[in-house]
Order: sequence, then structure tokens, then C-alpha cells
Amino acid sequence: MSFQHSLSAGAATVGAFDTLPAEDRFLVSLFRGVPEARRDSDVARIAGQLLAMLQSHGRRPLLSHSNACNCVGADEAIFVQFVRLAAQGQREDATLMALLMIRAEVAPLAVSLAEQLGLLVQMLARVDALHVPYH
Repeated sequence: MSFQHSLSAGAATVGAFDTLPAEDRFLVSLFRGVPEARRDSDVARIAGQLLAMLQSHGRRPLLSHSNACNCVGADEAIFVQFVRLAAQGQREDATLMALLMIRAEVAPLAVSLAEQLGLLVQMLARVDALHVPYH
């Protein structure tokens, strides 16, 4: 068995998009850059900052599936879990996940952005404002 690093491992399918809860589908859509999910808002601003940080300080490029794909990739699933943990106040676990994705010196800021993003998405879900076309 070989454990060679593969750049495409981040795109490995780990789930189905249409089986995810609405909040998770929305986060995957933000990760994928779906225009309807990234309309002008606080959510879009914070998501943009977080994704830019993950891109510029990442240990490797994070990969996503296309907007129309029903698969959920490994990096997309990790992003959702990272944001969820941060929003739930589980900062230590969120920090550990951040350290797998980005350099240590920016991990605390990424956790703070993920917490803000997750809380905003939870608030939107409560007011049923996540009705955006995901595909």
C-alpha cells in the first residue's frame, strides 16, 4: 500500500450534496463560489475573507467539485465541519482542523472567521433565508 500524497485527494468524494442539511449545503455552495450563495452580504464578506485566507495560507490548494455536482468532496466536508465546530464554540477542535489546512500563525484568525460565518449561517437558517438555488 502506498501513502503517496495526491493533490486530488482533497476532491475525493465523501458524500452526496442533496443529503446534506440546508446549512451544510449553503456552506459547500460558498466554498464552491456559487454566485447566488455569495450575494452582497455579511456572510459573503466573511466567507470571502475566510476562503482567501485558506487559499493564501494553505498547506496545499483546497479543491472543490463543480457547482452542478451532487458529490461532496473531502475538502468541502472538512470546511463544513471546521465552520460548524467553530460556531459551536469548540475552538480547540476547530483550531486543530485549521492547523491541518493552513499555517499555524493564521489559524486563530481563521477560527474566528469560521465562528462568525457559522453563526451567521445558523441565524439565516432560523429565519429561513437560505433559499438559494444550489444547482
